[in-house]
Amino acid sequence: MKTFKDLISRWDACNGGQLLVDHQHPIKNMYLNVNDKGHRELLIPVSKPITKFQSTEAIGLTNYKNKKTYFFAIELLIDNLINEYASLCFDLIQSSRECATSAEAVNTLFDTFRKWYYLMADVNLGILSTREIRGLIGELKFMIDEIAGGRSDRELVNAWTIYKDACRDFIFDDTWNEIKTVQSTSDYITISSLEQLDHDMDGYLTVFKLDKASSNSTQTCTLNSIVNELRALLGVTVEPILNRKLLAKGYTYNEAYDQYFFTFKGKTRYIVNATFPRISKERLSPAIKSAQYEILLNRIEEWSDTCGAQ
Repeated sequence: MKTFKDLISRWDACNGGQLLVDHQHPIKNMYLNVNDKGHRELLIPVSKPITKFQSTEAIGLTNYKNKKTYFFAIELLIDNLINEYASLCFDLIQSSRECATSAEAVNTLFDTFRKWYYLMADVNLGILSTREIRGLIGELKFMIDEIAGGRSDRELVNAWTIYKDACRDFIFDDTWNEIKTVQSTSDYITISSLEQLDHDMDGYLTVFKLDKASSNSTQTCTLNSIVNELRALLGVTVEPILNRKLLAKGYTYNEAYDQYFFTFKGKTRYIVNATFPRISKERLSPAIKSAQYEILLNRIEEWSDTCGAQ
């Protein structure tokens, strides 16, 4: 089993029965199963019933007892979420694979499951707004370009911040990058918080120009196509991390995204250093708790990094 897609193939081969996950895995008797409802399950042997997690709309969670062994079953309830579910199961299996004992592996597995559980409990079954689609396409295109430039796929995906209160979109060990995606006619960008560009370490502001397009336009993309393009560039253990972060961003595959066409009109990267025009929190009155502001693009051209401009 090399990828999460291999898991999907193995479930398809279950034919109503069970398949052992892996003879070499420290958790013995962990099975892939297709239950009597035709739903895929991962059966994890546990010493006692697990009651701290409840079923969600996306996954069913059940404790079984077979003779003297308890099994915790994670069941896929919505077929459209098969990639996310398979990534979840793959991540559980792989994260616990190198543990020395079965008990340690089970603990590690449930630590990993906790990260996924809260996402599955709040999964977005609709589609993102046009503004959110545009922003997500920009962040994914940034990763595609960086991989093409030689940066590690794992470093990129790990650096991608997924929570709304995160100050910047990508935080690396030695720098950071904030992504803004606007229409080609826009002459400014909005900085949504004081912290977004305010950092002692130099970083970058990358601005993508992205316009809506018709279905018969050339060189267009959709959110689904950009996701697939990035996935194709990732290593087998990195792709599940991306899928978890996409889930956190509110993205799951939906055919409706294929009706929203976009075309890239340009990309410019700016160096954000001590001289870059930005509002610094330490220079403001402590009475000011928060603020957002706009930056005119034609007034920051001297900070343009020609290596990052297109």
